[in-house]
Amino acid sequence: MNITFTMTNGSRILLFLAIASFAICTIAVEEQADDAAIVHIISDLPKQPGPVDVVCKFNGGSSLGEHSLNAGDDYQWSAQVKTVYYCRAIWGNRFAAWHAYEPSRDASHGTVFWLVKDHGIFLSWDKSSWVKKVAWETE
Repeated sequence: MNITFTMTNGSRILLFLAIASFAICTIAVEEQADDAAIVHIISDLPKQPGPVDVVCKFNGGSSLGEHSLNAGDDYQWSAQVKTVYYCRAIWGNRFAAWHAYEPSRDASHGTVFWLVKDHGIFLSWDKSSWVKKVAWETE
């Protein structure tokens, strides 16, 4: 018994498109896995002496921009899980700097929360249990 299979040009094009779609979907899932962590910086500061100014950067030194956070504001971004992110905050005459996202510490968590308070900066992965990680400095 001899079975012969022939493909028309239309069938070849459909097969090519199906394979290409599968490859694109696979790449998108892999990229999404590398870009999975959400980092939040939440201000829980009193209104005086004004908003806290936060600037965050990643390994290469590229800035995510400066953000002024009033009480209750939540600044967030999507972090690449293999990249370290550094932040600095200035509030009145106080300043602080910390690693907002560290792969060795945070990669197993989908979300990282930072709470900025008048007595320090606190870390949580569940937004209910907080640990003070950074103290404010003054000039």
